[in-house]
Amino acid sequence: MLIGEIIQKLNNGATYEDIASSMKIREDILKNDLKKFGFHYENKEKKLVFTGYESEYENTLRVCYPDIKGLSI
Repeated sequence: MLIGEIIQKLNNGATYEDIASSMKIREDILKNDLKKFGFHYENKEKKLVFTGYESEYENTLRVCYPDIKGLSI
């Protein structure tokens, strides 16, 4: 699953728990890895937003999450 797909699902109401279990990883690992990629939850907007460099945004969305093998390990 691409990072962009994960972010889209979360912003459309899916839970970290649902996505993590479908990928057979722990919820806390998914949250930590998304933070390391530059995403954080914006309470005001009620969604995950990218806080990295704008030039990296599109490439980050195209990263295949299973390929990184869990950055938090």
